[in-house]
Amino acid sequence: MALTSSSSSFSSCEEHINNWENLCDKFYTENNELIGSVVSLVEFAIRSEGEVRINWTIIDKIDDDSAAKISQMLAQIGFINDVMIHPEYYESYLATKRKIRSDWHRKKAAELYQEFDRLLHSPTTQYTQLHRRSELQTFLNQYKSSVGAASFIKGLWHALRLQINHENLVSWTFLDDIFTQNEPDFMRASVNLLINVLGFTHTIQVADESGQRASMRTWYLNSTLSDHEIKSFIKLFPKDNITDSVLATGTIDLSSQLRSLEMVNNSKSTIARLISLPIGIFTFCLNTLKSCVKFCF
Repeated sequence: MALTSSSSSFSSCEEHINNWENLCDKFYTENNELIGSVVSLVEFAIRSEGEVRINWTIIDKIDDDSAAKISQMLAQIGFINDVMIHPEYYESYLATKRKIRSDWHRKKAAELYQEFDRLLHSPTTQYTQLHRRSELQTFLNQYKSSVGAASFIKGLWHALRLQINHENLVSWTFLDDIFTQNEPDFMRASVNLLINVLGFTHTIQVADESGQRASMRTWYLNSTLSDHEIKSFIKLFPKDNITDSVLATGTIDLSSQLRSLEMVNNSKSTIARLISLPIGIFTFCLNTLKSCVKFCF
């Protein structure tokens, strides 16, 4: 795998560094497997007594054609016969790679937050009850085995359970990072589930001004969901997701916002309505009688 060409036929040290920068940038933008192998070989090279040498054993076995291409790229960044010709710049190579990686992640994070903001403020879609159940079932089937989604699923289950028999809407408060630090597909699916499928509303509680985008947001359960429908949702949750030791995402509580009594399957609410009905009739009759007496006299 070693090259036999003289070092004089290769680029200068400055050109090697520029080639390394371009290679790292290309790796993160294109995710090329061969370039990734080169980056790994450089990053995990063996350093001994002032020498920096490529260790081919850290990458999977490759064919001769791929090995030749990798060796050619190594030569372009200053590794001749698997040895770095300017080892004094090795730390600069590593620092360059870290910076490019950091810049790339920062750019991807910014793009992700822009998409997240669009999802939060896109026009909502109306779902039927059967469609809501179907979409929730699909989401749970897709992410029930996902480690990153486990706490979110458990939090949603707790929020739904707490809403049963309560007139006050459940509030669920957590960082936006729950969405953005997982896979983009999970972010899209979970935001769609809360806003479009289940009809949650949301309001930001703590707007991040540090540049870290760690905003706190409170989500409120849909006021038009009946206890009967919520119970049908709860039955869809896989047992493993609600009995494991994973902590539920965020803080779940009862808010000051109210939902219609018709949505609450609560014996106390039913009794209250039965009591209030005759009282209301009596009050109406009494007021009518007073008006008649006043009119006559």
